[in-house]
Amino acid sequence: MKDFFENSSLLLGVPLLALGLLGIAVAALAAFAPEKPATAGGLMLPAGPRHVAHPGPSEYVMVGGVLAFLTAIEVALYYMSFPRTAFILVLLVLSALKFVTVVMYFMHLKFDSKLFTTAFVTGLVAAFAVFTVVLATLGANLV
Repeated sequence: MKDFFENSSLLLGVPLLALGLLGIAVAALAAFAPEKPATAGGLMLPAGPRHVAHPGPSEYVMVGGVLAFLTAIEVALYYMSFPRTAFILVLLVLSALKFVTVVMYFMHLKFDSKLFTTAFVTGLVAAFAVFTVVLATLGANLV
């Protein structure tokens, strides 16, 4: 295992190769997946590009309320006595929930093509993998 972390071509190449192959597999599955016919109240809708109505102002206010509630929980946790590890893990989970909510609603990924969501998630995973590899290489004691 030590050889793996000392060889920079393996350290960078293997995770990026795995992510690239994963991205190709997801794109291939999305391209060849049969589309289900759209229905509304049991009636067949004409075939065409899928378009989902975007939310109105009331939905955005509701999403803002959820984000404010999650932020209030984070602030309340700061003033409570928690073990440091549990505190950090809870904050990471709450931050991830807020991140996903903002991305899905305010970047409209929830309402657009799944290809955009796939591209965003693949890029995010690649960035996280490279970040982790760089920190491990520079001795951040992650591994």
